[in-house]
Amino acid sequence: MAPELTVDRDRCMGSGQCTFYAPATFDLDDDSIAFVVDDHGDNDDKIRMAIDVCPTRAIARAHEEGDHT
Repeated sequence: MAPELTVDRDRCMGSGQCTFYAPATFDLDDDSIAFVVDDHGDNDDKIRMAIDVCPTRAIARAHEEGDHT
């Protein structure tokens, strides 16, 4: 099964907003780049907020891939 959430590591600037809004879903690595810990770690509202507040629009759901409008 493919992951539901993706983080474009080239776009991520490491602001940490995703880890603030959905801490059970996202974390930052040693380079302060976000990665997905658990696609379903937080409820959908928290995950949606994390996606929406990402300043570089680096987070996407698999079915929304490329939809960074």
